Amino acid sequence: MAAQGLLRARLGRGQALRGLFVGIPSPALIEMAGHAGFDFVVIDNEHGPASLETTEHLLRAAGSVGLAAIVRASGVEQREILRILDLGPAGIQIPQVNTAEQARDLVRFTHFPPEGMRGVAFSTRAAGFGFHGGAEYMQRVDSELQVVAHIETAEALANLDTLLAVDGIDIWFIGPTDLSVSLGYPGQPAHPAVRQAIDDALERIRRAGRIAGLMVTSADDWHTCAQLGARYITFPITMLLGAAMRQLLDKLSTP
Repeated sequence: MAAQGLLRARLGRGQALRGLFVGIPSPALIEMAGHAGFDFVVIDNEHGPASLETTEHLLRAAGSVGLAAIVRASGVEQREILRILDLGPAGIQIPQVNTAEQARDLVRFTHFPPEGMRGVAFSTRAAGFGFHGGAEYMQRVDSELQVVAHIETAEALANLDTLLAVDGIDIWFIGPTDLSVSLGYPGQPAHPAVRQAIDDALERIRRAGRIAGLMVTSADDWHTCAQLGARYITFPITMLLGAAMRQLLDKLSTP
């Protein structure tokens, strides 16, 4: 099974997955993530510097090790979403989805007609440069593509019930850092008020029968979030690398 279909199947079985958020545009790091055993990667084009061309190479790197790759765009912007999807990722992740109208736009922009309004071109990498186009390709992509929307503002929390009622979004991802800022505790995602808001959102997403996602920074946090029902769980690569560097240096004595 292709990485795209495998990701959907594992999420459908209720497995809590291990993802890596990658804002460093290095194909080698993507390949290492696959060899290490991560279930998926998120290529961060919201805060990361990757161009579309670089993103294409990162997707190739993921494919070389059988790793599902999601690309995070900068927002609900039709042209950007189309150009990313034409590269052939396993899914697309969109920040700052605060209203049901934005959620419905996201569904329209990510699905082919008649369900959506995604532009069709069979000359793209996603369609095998013309070798795998046609109606079957369109049906397969619509059935396998993972559409991920962020819940990361007080507005989104207030609108959560109407957001969860929108069909066509597969995963609702809670962004703890932006949420901490929006709730008045900037840079404090572990603050009790922020933590409570996250736990409540996870429970509401679970009760609605939707898949919840979250970024964590430790194995303990991963287990806690998995117990709360999250399945699409990511670690930030910069934090993992930085922690490993600090841990090594702390154990080295200065001559």
